[in-house]
Amino acid sequence: MYLSSILSLLIFTSTIVEASPINKRYSGVKIQSYRSRKCLSPIGPSITFGDGTLVATVDCNQAKTWDINPGSGSVLLHDNNRFALDAGDGRTNNEIVKLWTSYPTLFQQTWFLTGDLRIAITGGDQCLDESENGPQTYKCYTGNTNQIWYILDGGNSTPPPASSSASPSVTSSATQPSQSSTSEVFKDPSNTSRRIHPNNDNGLCVTAGNGFITAGSSVNIAACYDTKDPVFKAQSFNIAAGSKSDYIRSASNSNLCLDVGTNPGSGSRVYISDCSSTTTTVTKWNYMVDKISVDGKNLCLDRELNSGTTKGRSLDYLANLQVWECFPDNQQQLFTLYPL
Repeated sequence: MYLSSILSLLIFTSTIVEASPINKRYSGVKIQSYRSRKCLSPIGPSITFGDGTLVATVDCNQAKTWDINPGSGSVLLHDNNRFALDAGDGRTNNEIVKLWTSYPTLFQQTWFLTGDLRIAITGGDQCLDESENGPQTYKCYTGNTNQIWYILDGGNSTPPPASSSASPSVTSSATQPSQSSTSEVFKDPSNTSRRIHPNNDNGLCVTAGNGFITAGSSVNIAACYDTKDPVFKAQSFNIAAGSKSDYIRSASNSNLCLDVGTNPGSGSRVYISDCSSTTTTVTKWNYMVDKISVDGKNLCLDRELNSGTTKGRSLDYLANLQVWECFPDNQQQLFTLYPL
């Protein structure tokens, strides 16, 4: 009888553990725009917060924190969870977002944090979108990087992805063989205007924007273009093997540099920043042998494994570019320059 009771208790306990949700709620986190690298925050002193308080994007060091659940639910102001992120009617493009008294399950307050870093109205077609004028709602579009949002811990660093571990994950594999393209190979024009090639594949290039380099452009991997093609300007960088603690500047505009933000982690995306200002901090890099690493951190430039092709207006991205914890012999972290 005693043994039977113990077994019943063990079975009951096991059932409870198995029924526990896999995704816990993120509490006291910051929500950072991929486009602007700023964080979502209500505007004004906390004492003035109320229904209708505008939510904008500000420097992440000054931003308020939120409670947000992977999957569907309210996005609540952490310090005063009477207030939720509200999307107006939740059905219209270009609606501002604001604080409003929380009403769980209210359509315009029920958001879905997706696996591809979108925050969308549950059951609708609107996504949280970072426009030139700040956050708004806008119809969800695949590939729209204005709609990518990172979840940061309260200290502004990215929480490790669910797939990260002490060894390479499914997004960055040290055993993955080099992937060859069928793209044409071009020689670089000079030692200050170089294409950066991933995985020893001289037909692929690190590429800014959608072939046009500007501050805020995302940086990924595309087929290389001829030096005479306008897209070449988005693929040409001033970088030298053996350089330490230096910017990777655009060869066509020395005020534009590769950046991953001030608190990068494994999975942080690469983008272009204005590096001419003395008031902003832009990533410095080391380029030793065939690895390009973030200065002062164990993070290496990394071709995201199996990221696939993203269609664009001017060109197609063939793989995503990120930084990831450096691992010896990781083929995804090999970046080379074609001999002059």
